[in-house]
Formats: sequence, C-alpha cells, structure tokens
Amino acid sequence: MTNETTSKPDTTSEGAASTSAEQRPTVLFFSSAFCDPCATARHTIDQVSTLVPNVDYAELDVARYSDEAERAGILSTPTIVIVAADGHEVFRAHGAPTVNQMLVALAKAV
Repeated sequence: MTNETTSKPDTTSEGAASTSAEQRPTVLFFSSAFCDPCATARHTIDQVSTLVPNVDYAELDVARYSDEAERAGILSTPTIVIVAADGHEVFRAHGAPTVNQMLVALAKAV
C-alpha cells in the first residue's frame, strides 16, 4: 500500500464514461508517519486486499492530506473508513480493526 490515493477508472473498455455500476467500494486508511498502530492496520489491510482485490484501497497521510482528513472527521490515526460503491460510509474503525471486521464491512459495501 502506498501513501497515495488510488483512482477509480473513469472509462469503460469502449472508452465511454463510467456508470455507477462500475464503481467499487473504497477502503480509506488515514495514517500518520509516527503511528505505531498504523503498521498493524497496514498489515491488516494488506491481508484484506489479497482476499478482496476488487476494492479500491487508499492510504492517506493526515499531514499530507489534511483537507481530506478534516472533511472525513478524522481525529486520530489509524482510522479506516469503508465507503460503499454508492458513496455511503458503511464502516469506520479508530485503531486497527481485525481482518474479520474488515471482511464483514466489505460484504456490506458491495
């Protein structure tokens, strides 16, 4: 996982504009450079991303992406937010969630 956001594809294979049916759930991982629990959360997300690859994963360092963190109401790191394909939040964990907690949340996001 990188400290960059991932982007969703904006075109279909024919080059037309994407539809909402093509959107995927997103896991937003808000982290900070000197956060020990962030390493645990990162490891969990790496495991989950192997099990559930058809999801967009993005790690956002709160110092670099402070505007996004503020809009998302991030008060501490790590915070993991799972957003369904339709844009609504289905899960928020302050601290490092377990793999099982994330899998259950991702099931709700599809």
